[in-house]
Amino acid sequence: MKQQRRKEVNAMALGMLGRAALSSLLDTLLLWGFARAGVIQPEIALLYGMAVVITNGIFYLIIRGGFNRGYKDPALTFPQVVIALLLQTGFMILAPQVGYLFLINFFIIYGFGVLGLSTFWYVVSWLIGSLALVLAFSVAGAHLRLPVASNFSQLLVCLSFILTLGRCIYLTNMLSRMQRKIMEKNQQLVLAMKRVQELATRDELTNIENRRSLMEILAVEQKRFQRGGTPFCIAILDLDGFKSVNDNFGHAAGDMVLKTFVEIVRNEMRLSDHFARYGGDEFVLVLTGTTVQEGVTALDRICAETEMYDWSKFGKDIILTASIGITDFRPGESIDEAFQRADMALYGAKAAGRNRVMISPDSFESSDGGTTIRAF
Repeated sequence: MKQQRRKEVNAMALGMLGRAALSSLLDTLLLWGFARAGVIQPEIALLYGMAVVITNGIFYLIIRGGFNRGYKDPALTFPQVVIALLLQTGFMILAPQVGYLFLINFFIIYGFGVLGLSTFWYVVSWLIGSLALVLAFSVAGAHLRLPVASNFSQLLVCLSFILTLGRCIYLTNMLSRMQRKIMEKNQQLVLAMKRVQELATRDELTNIENRRSLMEILAVEQKRFQRGGTPFCIAILDLDGFKSVNDNFGHAAGDMVLKTFVEIVRNEMRLSDHFARYGGDEFVLVLTGTTVQEGVTALDRICAETEMYDWSKFGKDIILTASIGITDFRPGESIDEAFQRADMALYGAKAAGRNRVMISPDSFESSDGGTTIRAF
């Protein structure tokens, strides 16, 4: 994996180097044109071409040989920018007759720098470039010319500006593409993180909250209760006879039964309530801002809807009901204590004949021994 990543980074670095070399080649051709026009000596164009080949060749060998691995910027953008700036400065002094060409190349060089330099190194390179310009103007500033003495030299000057404009547009477009790719990667990362969060907090089969998420929800409701006394109830729901569905008709039928039961519960719960799969065919409904008697109304409907539903579509003669235990959260107790009371109420509902809602015996609105709200 690391080796593949290293190859990709080196390929990108070599690509950037290749673009810079191509840009320098265009300048070399323009210099040969100016030499043909008699503006500069041919040796200047030859020397510039040799300097470009040598510097780019050295960077190619460094990147190709993997000697750039220890650097944060594998493309070695900063040293490339600095050497290019010094090269332009030197030739501005050597050939001030075409000094404008080397001067406008500063913009191209900094355009390439944008693609790989951090803000700090960009500022450092700007300072180096500024000092280089001061040196060039102090030495050859009086001799800097825009060579337009002949039609051919005018054509070369015009062509140089056209090529510079094209390179600037290319770099701008390249930067724009990089920004779009970064935005796309960020969007993919956000979606991936959202998916991870869903996998961590939702039950894969039923797409409701899972056990982990349930504990977080209960902790939040406990804090709300402690701050302002906002009541909430915990109801544990269990499908009576579900095991026989898996045993007789397979897990595929069992999965469809669970999904259907979830939809039944969802149709009866409020948006402010929380529904979670606790494990197997056992579910937990957290009724927020609700007393036991208020919560029982919804649970009563869930029992009725579960019994009336035509479960035979998932297997012949399937009959299912729901047993539910409910309790309210009480001052000074822990979530585990409230949960145990709801669990005891559930077992009480099953012991009393199933298909019923039972309130925990020590809830605010129950009498001793537990209260069956309705048995069907």
